[in-house]
Amino acid sequence: MNPFEILTRPTTVFVTDPFEKAPLDESLFDLVIRTSSAKSAREDIAGAVFNICMQVSNTTPIVLVAHERSGTLLPGIGSGLRASYRKLAGYIFIDATFPTPNPIAPPNAQMLEHYFDSVPLTEDWPNSPVTYIQTKEDSKIWAEQVQVRGWKLFKEEVKPGLANALNFIVGETDKN
Repeated sequence: MNPFEILTRPTTVFVTDPFEKAPLDESLFDLVIRTSSAKSAREDIAGAVFNICMQVSNTTPIVLVAHERSGTLLPGIGSGLRASYRKLAGYIFIDATFPTPNPIAPPNAQMLEHYFDSVPLTEDWPNSPVTYIQTKEDSKIWAEQVQVRGWKLFKEEVKPGLANALNFIVGETDKN
């Protein structure tokens, strides 16, 4: 038996961005974790890991999904889940920003300071398959980085893109 094989359908955990320009339909996801209730990104990451661990069985594979600025939190949440012995099947970014070791704050950084708190990236990130769904032209810069990194890019609407990304992640994880 392959210890990395996904025997059950992964649980999709959507990490929200409270400043989203166009919020996603939360019914597309199994679990929604709200962020920006804490004083720092580190506290948000710890809170998200705790909430996920309390609501998802430790044998259920997890796919973390981020939209817009919440993408910066995924590596920290993924590391916390792995430290909690959870099976992380993959990451899906939907028009999302990527985490960077030395982030450059955009204009209105005071309002977004929370997302640019220094969250260290682990050396082994990404530690699971990564996909990116581009639905808008203004996320083109991130889509170009996806191609440079060799990750899977889907240029389609959220609902079909999410289904295709999940199928890709399950297929990639089964190969390991």
